[in-house]
Amino acid sequence: MNRNFKDWIAEGDVMYQNALSEYRELESQIDELERKLILKRDEVNEIARVVGKESLDNGKKLSAEIVDRGHVNSVPNSANTIARAITGRINR
Repeated sequence: MNRNFKDWIAEGDVMYQNALSEYRELESQIDELERKLILKRDEVNEIARVVGKESLDNGKKLSAEIVDRGHVNSVPNSANTIARAITGRINR
């Protein structure tokens, strides 16, 4: 198969556009599911209040941040630091 550079770039662009479109569709689906999840959590919590059950938390999500070891404000990567970060008790 004898293709030139321009054809190769065009094919790559099509692949990129398709992947980007799929990414945006998935992102949209996640947004919709998060909206539905919030509504369902509120419904469960309302029922829990009525029947005297424990309510769900407010959708706390675990997040992480990549820290560059060489950066001035970096945090050491030790078991204690990771444990404090997971529990939300990290001090810089």
